[in-house]
Amino acid sequence: MVAFRGRIVFMQYIPGKKHKYGIKLFKICDENGYVHDLIVYEGKKTTPGQNLSKDVVMNLSEKYLDAGRSIVTDNFYTSVDLAKSLLNRSTHLLGTVRKNRRGLPKDIISTKLHKGEMIAKENDDGILVLKWKDKRDVLALSTKHSVGFVTVRSKRNRRKTALKPSVIAEYN
Repeated sequence: MVAFRGRIVFMQYIPGKKHKYGIKLFKICDENGYVHDLIVYEGKKTTPGQNLSKDVVMNLSEKYLDAGRSIVTDNFYTSVDLAKSLLNRSTHLLGTVRKNRRGLPKDIISTKLHKGEMIAKENDDGILVLKWKDKRDVLALSTKHSVGFVTVRSKRNRRKTALKPSVIAEYN
C-alpha cells in the first residue's frame, strides 16, 4: 500500500494498515528485495469465480515460470490451487497459508499442538501442508520440501540454536 490521500478511482481503504488510504500495489521481488515487476490494483474485476491472489501471482511470475524456480508468498496469496498451477509450470511454491483456504486437510487444521511439535501431510501431487507450534500455530505449504527439522541459530543471540521445520526455516 502506497499512502495517498488525493482523488483517484482505485483508492483503497484498509483499516488494519498504518496508512489506511492509498494505492494498492502487488510486487514481485527477488531474495534481496529488489522489485522486478508490479501491478497496480484497480478494483474488483467483474468476472465471477476468479481468484485475485492466484491471478496476481501467475501474472507477475509469468516470465519466471517453467525454469524450476521457487516462489515464496505470504498467507494472502498461498493456496493449494496456486500450488497445483505452479507445479504444472515446473515452479515450486513455499509460504504460510490461512487455515480457511480450500483444499487443506481438516485433521491438520484441527490438531492441537504443544510448543515445538509439528504435524504434516503430503498429497499425491507433492504438496506438503504442515502445522508447527512455536509461540503460535504456524500453517505452511510447500511443494519443494519434505518433512524434517533443521537446526537454526537465533537472530538476536547467535549462540542459541533451535529446531525448526525445514519449510519454516527457509520461509524465514
